[in-house]
Amino acid sequence: MPYHSAPLTCLVPSRLVPGHLVPGRLVPGRLAIAIALASGAALSTPVLAQDAEQLASMTVVGDDLRATTESTKSYQVASSTSANGLTLTPRQTPQSISFLTRQQMDDEAITSTTEAVERLPGVSAIRLDGTRTSFQSRGYTIRNFQFDGLQSNTSAFWPFGDAEWDTAIYDRVEVVRGATGLMTGVGDPSATVNFVRKKPLDEAAGSVTAVVGRWDRGRGVVDVSTPLDSEGRVGVRFVAAKDSSDSFMDGVENDRETLYGVIAAELTDNTELSVGIEYQHYDQDGAYIGVPQYYLDGGRTDFDRSTANNTDWANFFTENTRAFVDLTHHFDNGWSARAAYSYGDANYGLTYNYRGGYPDRETGVLYYTPSYATESYLVDYRGDRTQKNLHVSAEGPFTLFGREHQLGFGYMDLHEDYQINSRGPAGDVPALGSFSDRNDPALAEPVWGEWGLTDNTVTEQQGYYAVSRFSLADPVHFIVGARMTDWKIDQDYRGEREYEYDNEFTPYAGLIVDFTDDLSAYASYTEIFNTQSERSPSGALLDPLEGINYEAGLKAELFDDRADVSFAVFHSQQDNLAVEIPGVFVAGTTDQAYTTTDGAEVEGFELEIAGEVADGVNLSASYALVDAEDADGEQLNTSYARQQAKLFASWQLPGRWSNLTLGGGARWQGDTYRDNDTPNGTEKIGQGDVFVADAMARYRINDSMSAQLNVTNLFDEEYYSQLGFYSQGIYGEPRSALLSLTYDF
Repeated sequence: MPYHSAPLTCLVPSRLVPGHLVPGRLVPGRLAIAIALASGAALSTPVLAQDAEQLASMTVVGDDLRATTESTKSYQVASSTSANGLTLTPRQTPQSISFLTRQQMDDEAITSTTEAVERLPGVSAIRLDGTRTSFQSRGYTIRNFQFDGLQSNTSAFWPFGDAEWDTAIYDRVEVVRGATGLMTGVGDPSATVNFVRKKPLDEAAGSVTAVVGRWDRGRGVVDVSTPLDSEGRVGVRFVAAKDSSDSFMDGVENDRETLYGVIAAELTDNTELSVGIEYQHYDQDGAYIGVPQYYLDGGRTDFDRSTANNTDWANFFTENTRAFVDLTHHFDNGWSARAAYSYGDANYGLTYNYRGGYPDRETGVLYYTPSYATESYLVDYRGDRTQKNLHVSAEGPFTLFGREHQLGFGYMDLHEDYQINSRGPAGDVPALGSFSDRNDPALAEPVWGEWGLTDNTVTEQQGYYAVSRFSLADPVHFIVGARMTDWKIDQDYRGEREYEYDNEFTPYAGLIVDFTDDLSAYASYTEIFNTQSERSPSGALLDPLEGINYEAGLKAELFDDRADVSFAVFHSQQDNLAVEIPGVFVAGTTDQAYTTTDGAEVEGFELEIAGEVADGVNLSASYALVDAEDADGEQLNTSYARQQAKLFASWQLPGRWSNLTLGGGARWQGDTYRDNDTPNGTEKIGQGDVFVADAMARYRINDSMSAQLNVTNLFDEEYYSQLGFYSQGIYGEPRSALLSLTYDF
């Protein structure tokens, strides 16, 4: 494979993280070499044979530490570039950064990227309907998603499925909470989520996994990796996954297909090339929205969890093909340069009958007012999107005033073009009829009319950034960076509009002070500028968000450096924040309309621990509290929980029971609410605390075979995954179980 072991007499590879020592512990990876790196030492320093004696107690992964977590079997990640473009350990990063590793995804049986993002520390989610999930962190919606560090635009209006894919192809998921304008071009104070794909392995290996579960769940995954030459300089990996199931909701079926292939080659001893392609298709029959929460007489409804607001012919699908090429060269002086490009082509479709209003308690007929029976909003959408991403970067050490420092810089270019067409019924639009009678003629699929353009938007973003990590003293490091970004957005949505923002300057600064070898304090600052996809009642995009973001905290490496612990406090201020206008829609649509508010402030704190806290015990635990208010002191984004806690742990039993691994966890969130239109006027609707527990057991039958049982929502908690969106609600999934059998070869 393209990553080779190195003898002790070689130069220290530039891919190693400076100052990251792992005393007395062998870290699994493609290569492991016994070396020592003094904090801030030159990456090109020779490691001589005569140094072997003093290095005996230290081991560092000699691989690209960003490359893989699946071989570590850990909940801990050694390093990342997601925060500011420099390869740093979590403790060296002056922001909150968390990970969902391959091992944790396997232990929790997380099979979709929506589930993965929901499980990330400090992230909360609400399911808007059967096709869209909105994620939030630190009081704001998450808009920044990346794949192998390359930005992918997402739209709150047109869900092309960027967070609905299968996790089978990913090594880990990273989240940087707080503003990341240096790397994303938009200083959004929520978070940036990065999906990191699997890479070819050193040696030939493969696995086949078969899964069965409740609601006729069936899943199969094949994952094969092999070198293509005798020297192991070229390797290939292929992953295929098929996942289908019914649902606890009536008439809903889900189907997901995934194909992924990547080839990696070491063109020279210092040059690596990866080329890959992925195909993901997701289809949902019986696409649904939330069920009404009020009867026409103003009383609350109490539908079964199986009730779905859908029709038999409703359908949602997304299809996405991404091709990518990634070239990295490591220079002898410790510097490395990377050029990465990806091209994505996506398709989207939604055919459904939007059924709003309030049902009559006796007849089930839907009304907006006692004298006005609602009409069906029948619509058929089709969309196409292309995305082109280019990222050219370099990073490495330099010497100044007798000390070793790091420097990184890069250029990013993103071009996105999407077009949405729609059509309505060719004839008269029927009344919605009875909500309780699924055979009502009003629910029949209509004869569709002609296609027409709904939205055509072209977005271009170019940005240049530079960042440096200065070693001011052995225990003190200062990171400073800046980015210049240009945006251009051309849109044809109920009228042609053009938005252009030139030379937007985003500064970044962070300070890290090491109190001991295991404990650091940090502080960081950045500014906020972010274009928005929310629209005013006229259909115009809202003005960009602007503001500032502060963060400070403590980070530690405990349990012999096998676990990362962090505490963070944060504060942000924003102008032009999008706020829903209750009961007001974008003209001619059922899309929620927004206005802006100035002086929004968010503050809070987070706690987290991730890693191996005892022999055989992996733990991921976090707590987050967020307080978001507008300039008048009113709470913002109250449909998301102000408090949340997440916990999952696994324990591989010792001795004669070592083939057995037990695990379990819990997810808790505080109360949520929002203002809603009801037959009685505007009222608050919400729910109290939600507590969901999970359990896992895995048994290794022999060297090649293992079986695993996962139970989610162990105590069958009845709760809403969304409550109040258009005065409707969606229940969370009841208790379910998955049984999987894996054969490794």
